[in-house]
Amino acid sequence: MNDTLDKYKELVKLINVEYNELSNVSNDELRAKISYIEQCIVVCDNKQKALDNYLVQVYAIVKETARRFSEGNIIVTANSNDRSLANHYDFVEIDGDKAIYRNSWDVCGVSMNWNMVHYDEQLLGGILLHYGYATEMATGEGKTLVATLPVFLNALTHNGVHLMTVNDYLSKRDFETTRPIYMFYGLTADCIEYYSRSDDKRKKAYELDITFGTNSRFTFDYLLDHIVISPEECVQQSHNYAIIDELDSILIDEADTPHIIGGGNYYNEGDIYKENYPIVKELVESKGIPLFTSDKLKKSADFTEEGERWLSVKKNMPGLFVVKRLYELSDFDQLDTDKQNEIRERLFVQNVLRQLLNALVLYECDEDYIVEDGKIKIIDHHTGRAKESNRWEHGLHTAIEVKEGVKVRDDFDSMAVISLKNYFRLYNKIAGMSGTIMPVQEELQSVYNLRCTSLPTHKPLIREDFPLRIFKTAADKDKAIMDSIIENHHKGRPTLVGCISVKRSEEICNMFDEYAIVYNKLNAKTVKDEAMFVAKAGLGNAVTISTSIAGRGTDIKPSQDAIDNGGLMIIGTDLFESVRVDRQLKGRSGRQGNPGSSVFFTSLDDSILKNLNDEDMRMLIEKSYCYPESEISYDDIRCYFEKAQANREESLKDNRKETARKDDIVDPYRRKFYHQRNAVLFNSDAAEEIVDVIIQRNNASEELIDKNLHSFYLKTKELLIRSERNNINRTSIDVPFSDNMHPFVISLKVQLLKTGFEYFSKEFKRQIVLQIYDKEWKVFVQYIMGNLDKKEIGLLAEKYNMMMKEVHSKILRRLKNATILFEIRDVVTEQPDKPDNNPKEMNRSNADMDLEAPCPCGSGKKFCECHGSNTRRNNRDRRRR
Repeated sequence: MNDTLDKYKELVKLINVEYNELSNVSNDELRAKISYIEQCIVVCDNKQKALDNYLVQVYAIVKETARRFSEGNIIVTANSNDRSLANHYDFVEIDGDKAIYRNSWDVCGVSMNWNMVHYDEQLLGGILLHYGYATEMATGEGKTLVATLPVFLNALTHNGVHLMTVNDYLSKRDFETTRPIYMFYGLTADCIEYYSRSDDKRKKAYELDITFGTNSRFTFDYLLDHIVISPEECVQQSHNYAIIDELDSILIDEADTPHIIGGGNYYNEGDIYKENYPIVKELVESKGIPLFTSDKLKKSADFTEEGERWLSVKKNMPGLFVVKRLYELSDFDQLDTDKQNEIRERLFVQNVLRQLLNALVLYECDEDYIVEDGKIKIIDHHTGRAKESNRWEHGLHTAIEVKEGVKVRDDFDSMAVISLKNYFRLYNKIAGMSGTIMPVQEELQSVYNLRCTSLPTHKPLIREDFPLRIFKTAADKDKAIMDSIIENHHKGRPTLVGCISVKRSEEICNMFDEYAIVYNKLNAKTVKDEAMFVAKAGLGNAVTISTSIAGRGTDIKPSQDAIDNGGLMIIGTDLFESVRVDRQLKGRSGRQGNPGSSVFFTSLDDSILKNLNDEDMRMLIEKSYCYPESEISYDDIRCYFEKAQANREESLKDNRKETARKDDIVDPYRRKFYHQRNAVLFNSDAAEEIVDVIIQRNNASEELIDKNLHSFYLKTKELLIRSERNNINRTSIDVPFSDNMHPFVISLKVQLLKTGFEYFSKEFKRQIVLQIYDKEWKVFVQYIMGNLDKKEIGLLAEKYNMMMKEVHSKILRRLKNATILFEIRDVVTEQPDKPDNNPKEMNRSNADMDLEAPCPCGSGKKFCECHGSNTRRNNRDRRRR
């Protein structure tokens, strides 16, 4: 046992001593103990020190509570919290003055009996998580139960604990499994995955002591909170303590792709991609002089000089590729508008052609994406799951839609972006668990400042991991795979067959069909049946074919007959890109001391070897000739596959570094911008100060601006009076304006508007500052997401300063030039004493307008839903007369 674990072993002993003394304590007394500890922690200035001081007592009480649940129902004197819980959850029942907490409840629709009590290794894991460690725990060691300890302890501060998992099913499952432990003591908990962003319950979930959810949901909510106009729309409260399940998957594997919020302007560029697709396809299929280069493993492709000339001729655009970056033209800003637009158009066409090239030569169906329900769905190579709502950037997704002949869907502008590294930097403390921490401990330490350690298993690991089996050809490998599966099947053992892609899993399925072997298939196309397939995977001699979907968060429990016959066997049909993914797959077998085995197969035809340099590849081929047999599973051969996998991992690490490097450059600007924006969002006085500075710097007339605002205020009050005739319960009103270039809307609260001009003035300024901030920040984000080279990145400071100057200029223009978009006037009604002989000559009224047309105020709503909201009623009254 290493020094880190030795240091905390004494705490485990103390927890067990305290735990043994709790057996005679009543249920009511247990709750009183937690209540006292909670009060002591809340009043303490140094919360971390207080938590450390009470760790032993709290962990002992949580363990004792788990024991009592495992032995039956827990009965306590009912309090108001118990009575409230009984109205919402199935695990609490009120009987007179008693509350009965049941030891069985539904988890994701399936009844579960609580039968878990923390053992020493789990107590040790809980201690490490509290102290901010990335903790390696083998599959089946009970990470869900381990998390209850630090979650419970840190929740006593009421500063918020965020428990993150890799998918929404696991978030809901873990929440529903453990919530009675927390709620029994009055701690509040919920899972954000149940609620949409617009649901008030989502915001309330963030206000609770414990919040479950996926890492992506937490990250996107943070970004969305920084593009809202109203403070009430913000949902995420704080960043106190995050516990990350499958930590290496989230902080390492997903860190190569930043989180991006899209919105604002929607556009569809399908036509130009369809127009150019035949041209690029012809280029790719042409023989002779190479017109392009590509590296599928690095996902990079480009046209050669000959290819660029070929495209210039084909497109009838001489010199199409002469300018590839705007900074190459030092006088670009001095060129006339038509010339600037021509250059931008050529750069756009270049990008279209490159993305079509990428789609044709780098991205393959059922490897990088699947086509389902007429949509292109990206496959996450690390999890094997489809990313339902994701789109590739820069037109690549459109290019692949055109390639596959599906409907081209709208793209949208990027509005906000952040890397996982910089999101998790917001937290005061992070920790996490996974079965594969140690292979990436150096990266976790350097990037996230996370200490790493590995926990021993509760029972000895007896799974047998056989050496990598290597074959000269893919055909020989596949035959050996089938022989192994059939042999294992005949022994009565279940088999989990792991494949690197959907395409590979389909190939294996076809072979199984030839042998008439019954199997279950689990991949991105069948993930909806995941729970059912996983439940069957350990029974008898079941055969399950899976991508890496079965690698994380999956607990395959072998039946007793399967255990008696040797347990679950893992067969890897290829080496994955990362040793950690191989280990995750192996970890499905041999849980909690059960028997099991694993073996991986590979061949000289496998793509993993493309990660070797030319010299290593030549040496490998030469050595393979020394062995006459088809199987060459020897150490001097095996080392090349290990090197290829290591090279691939290093390449992926470099990609993550590049993502982090780019976002690190952007991060200071984002922090500065978000700080300024939040000040305005939550305090209208901050907007006043900004406006005052702008007016002074530009020698603008404060008197003129104030006069404009008074005019707007009077018209807005009149609009409110008239709108309340239709709806006396109105709480807010949207007022349309224009600054002679763009329409915009100011949303005002009715009761505050009635208080006078001061509210209107401050709110008008606050909202226009936020609107212009967001518009210009979106332009800045689009720029930084545009595949910048080193020189362009170096110019970011200048770009940011230019953006802020533009922000101030537009705020001033809006203050000086804004006008209310319409005139207040009475609705013209029918005059009963004057016949309507010439309706065309009547004054135009709301009744004459198309009710379904957009409202002229610019709100984006239909006329009948906005300023014509009373029209239908007037028409109806008229008909009744």
